[in-house]
Amino acid sequence: MDSAADILKDLPVDYHYVFDLVHFILCIQGDRADLGDSFETTSKLHPLASWTSAMLSCFAGGLLVAPLCGEPLLAALGDSTKLGLATLLWFLLYYCPQDLAFQISKMFPVRIIMYTIKGIYYPKKVLAGMKHAAHVLPGNFLALVLLACCKGNGSGIIKPFCRLVRGVWTPTSWETLMPSICTKYCILATLLLTFLPGDITYVAVAGLFLSMKVGPLFAVPVDLFSPVENMLCPLVMGVPEADQKKTK
Repeated sequence: MDSAADILKDLPVDYHYVFDLVHFILCIQGDRADLGDSFETTSKLHPLASWTSAMLSCFAGGLLVAPLCGEPLLAALGDSTKLGLATLLWFLLYYCPQDLAFQISKMFPVRIIMYTIKGIYYPKKVLAGMKHAAHVLPGNFLALVLLACCKGNGSGIIKPFCRLVRGVWTPTSWETLMPSICTKYCILATLLLTFLPGDITYVAVAGLFLSMKVGPLFAVPVDLFSPVENMLCPLVMGVPEADQKKTK
């Protein structure tokens, strides 16, 4: 287990540009998918808004963590090489002739490879958020969880802001109202790595994230939380009166 954990920890470090490349592609894909029917209009008439939204998604972890820790916001965009790489990928995935780059990135074999790499990347990001919290705000458990989630699922948490820069305001889409599966996995991973630290836990967390990313490609259900939530929440927190009347 020690060697497996070391390999999983070292891969994102030794091949960081590959992992960043995949991370940027998936973030830009998600941002483009979020545009929906407005993709043509936004990308062609409002390229600055489109680029800003994509960069917010690509560098979401740093952009969210910085203000929470009292650090310069633009420090998250301080690596010019990464910013240039993300911009190039944005241009290719949005404006490549015949939409070739986007179509290739959505091919099933390519998606399997990218989702596998992303699944291995998640534990490193969560752990980086935990270490940052321990350094800046030692002993603050809430900060530990928040920063780990921001690092792990920054692109999902920052999505309302991405929509806002594109001129769309969706106040009901905050993660506090509708936590995504990824955010729930990040919270679970943080708890496991905090209370059961060790190489075995890291390998298990990596396996959870891999299943979360790759499983849906093979129609494997990965939402471990909804059945438990649906059973416990009505018992602990009750049911809204409107729902109670419907069941009578």
